[in-house]
Amino acid sequence: MTRKPDPSVDYQIGQRIRSARIEASMTQSDLGQALGCSSQQIHKYERGSNRVSAGTLFIIAEALGQNLEWFFLDAKKPDAVQFSGSYQIH
Repeated sequence: MTRKPDPSVDYQIGQRIRSARIEASMTQSDLGQALGCSSQQIHKYERGSNRVSAGTLFIIAEALGQNLEWFFLDAKKPDAVQFSGSYQIH
């Protein structure tokens, strides 16, 4: 069975990136420069429309002065996990 990623997790991580960026008094352009990408890419990460790789999240955490684990604190577990077109409720 193939497990598909839950897009709500991407959104939750994106909201944490945005929160930490604002707390660090950085703009999306500032964070983009630290990562070597555009402010538009940061915007997509923050909205959850683009998934952040583990390596990129590590760099984001360093740039924002956060522990990597902080991005996963209080992350909500999805109600349903999709496996090959069917749903299993937990």
